[in-house]
Amino acid sequence: MTSSSRSSVLKLLAAAAFAAAVAGCAEDDGRADLAAGEAAFAGGDMKRAAQSLAAGLERAPGNVDALVLQAQALLALGELPDAAAAIDRAAALAGTDRDVVEVGAQIAFYRKDYARAAELFAQLAAAAEPEVRSRGLTGLAIVDIIQLGVSGADLETVRARARTRLLAAIRLDGRNASARYHLGKLYRDAFGYNESAVDQFELFVRLARGVDDKVRRVQRTTIPDLKEAIARAAAQRPGADKRDVAASAAALKKAEDAWAKQTFKTAKLRYNDAYTADVLSYPAALGLAKAWEKTDATKPGQQEALKYYKIACALRPGAKDVHLHTGALALKLGQTAVAVETFSRAVAASPGDITAIDQLIRALQKAGRGKTAAVYQKYRETIPVRNR
Repeated sequence: MTSSSRSSVLKLLAAAAFAAAVAGCAEDDGRADLAAGEAAFAGGDMKRAAQSLAAGLERAPGNVDALVLQAQALLALGELPDAAAAIDRAAALAGTDRDVVEVGAQIAFYRKDYARAAELFAQLAAAAEPEVRSRGLTGLAIVDIIQLGVSGADLETVRARARTRLLAAIRLDGRNASARYHLGKLYRDAFGYNESAVDQFELFVRLARGVDDKVRRVQRTTIPDLKEAIARAAAQRPGADKRDVAASAAALKKAEDAWAKQTFKTAKLRYNDAYTADVLSYPAALGLAKAWEKTDATKPGQQEALKYYKIACALRPGAKDVHLHTGALALKLGQTAVAVETFSRAVAASPGDITAIDQLIRALQKAGRGKTAAVYQKYRETIPVRNR
């Protein structure tokens, strides 16, 4: 968690230092130390920054911007009680100042005072500026994620709340790197959506300002590990070690020709040949699903269609429309748990799609999971009517 208020604080302190230089102050009013602290902070020397700011604040104790910067420096050094004391002094002088609230929330979070952190992040989430609201929602989501490890928590509801807050944060500010990072973690650790997690982590790397240890770790370890896990899961599918891609392609061509001629039962046979030859062929699995759905209206036939639709969804997690169709078929067959999971993945593929959200809410309600449905309903109400 990082503070995006740093730039405004630095500008104010730099302006103060410039004014002091122009005025040629003879007396020591602390501005030289404050300027030195600002320079050290900008250069990443947090120890020197904290020392210089402390010296300057002895002579200018009412300088709110310096107190905020001092709190950030102390936070970076891991000196949490001193950081809290500095931000408390700032809050006593300007408790509603945006920078004071944001840094105070961060310090409360790292001190594990999650209730206070949530209270302050909520103030940011209610701000008028979209970027500030985005940061506030991200902070609230991170507090939610912490709760996922707490015994007795309503894990499904908390997980949904964290997810929708991060999705809303991204809608407000598509360049919010922190929201992307934490959504990636949530998808990986709480949902098991590895492909969606990779997408979010890659966006985090692209949006991050500069290359720090976290960015390097995501680039060198997190993303490669996830891609390896995805490849390993594919390789472990029964029959994946006996793939005949050429035979599958030939059978797929025959299936598509038969489908075009509306000889659907023949198409089903050839799609089955194509899938048997290559169990990782998305077109074969999808074609076989459609063929079963088309040729056998009995419940067992439709269940067979659902089986292959689920396989197609697993082979291509980003295929939103296929997920929506699969979820609808699952609901028709009374398989609400399958419908919930499939619609949830459709939301991951296209979070701004009202149809995906509405269908997920409907499936959750049918599954008797009203509290979670209400969380998604709250998010749905923030989405413009036009689908994205």
